[in-house]
Amino acid sequence: MNDLPQQKLVFICCTIIGICLLVVHWLASDDTMGFFLMLFVVCMALLRWRVAKTGFTSVLDVLAFVAFAPTFLGVALFAAMYYRMYFSIVAVIYVISTADIYAGIIAALGGGLGLFLRLWENERQQRLNLRDTEAGRYYQLESLQNELMSATAQIERMTVVSERARISREIHDNAGHEIVAAYMSLQTARGLFESAEPDALALYDAALERLDIGVIKMREAVHNLAPVATLGVETLQATCERFPQTVEFKTFGDTRHVPVHVWNVLESCLNEGLTNATKHATPNRITVELDATTKIVRLCIENDGVISARKGIGTGLRNLRHRLLAIGGSLVVAHEDIFRVVCVVPLTIS
Repeated sequence: MNDLPQQKLVFICCTIIGICLLVVHWLASDDTMGFFLMLFVVCMALLRWRVAKTGFTSVLDVLAFVAFAPTFLGVALFAAMYYRMYFSIVAVIYVISTADIYAGIIAALGGGLGLFLRLWENERQQRLNLRDTEAGRYYQLESLQNELMSATAQIERMTVVSERARISREIHDNAGHEIVAAYMSLQTARGLFESAEPDALALYDAALERLDIGVIKMREAVHNLAPVATLGVETLQATCERFPQTVEFKTFGDTRHVPVHVWNVLESCLNEGLTNATKHATPNRITVELDATTKIVRLCIENDGVISARKGIGTGLRNLRHRLLAIGGSLVVAHEDIFRVVCVVPLTIS
């Protein structure tokens, strides 16, 4: 009883009071029909209490009271109005038309009390629905926040890897070539110093040896600095290769200008698209296309499977859409003839 809302408690109390009035009437009048009417009301009340969607049976109570005890019609009309059997109010008009004004007033009061409790219950249900909706939004935002925090950490990691790759390329392609060229020139020029003083030649050989050691250490540093993790298109291609089903991966355009944070979102889009393709379809073929221009980058994941009748998108795609909106992108999901996820991100190239 402690778990029942106030509306239910009031309804139960009013029902018990009505049954008690019937008992008093039955004992006072010593009428057998009063006993059966009271027993009928108790049985119907228990039925509606234990079995869902039986509110329509309150109409039987109204008919029974109109026929056998119109004075107590308010007891039956109270339950009928609570269970939204609003057409039962016609019984009040019938009782009043039979010149029983007193019974009609009591019936109107009982029906009004039942209607009040019903409106009160509707208000409570609206508050509960609003609370559930807000709770759902809260958990959705919390899920999005956790995903964004995870994405931020991944972007930081990818940024570090990208910077290491850039430094490695700079050393290898620029400084490394110059140092190696200088080393080779010095080796070639050594033959010109054969007639020089022994001390000068020894000093030259020592400098050349130290330069040789420096070149070896620089090569080792470039090798160690080069990232093991894949970046960009290689990341997406590796994801497709690791997928349990065969995925045809195609790429078009120049992807060198795509920023690190965009690659992070594209990777999430690919993972979510492949997951949804297998979850909501039975594909025989999955195709992934990456198209990059100077203005936008577009990733499309589609399959030729049988599509489920499920409507809307799930939490993962919804959170992904929020992430894309945060960087000015968009997400389109189609599940009519085929299941397709399209991720589009604008590029700002300085």
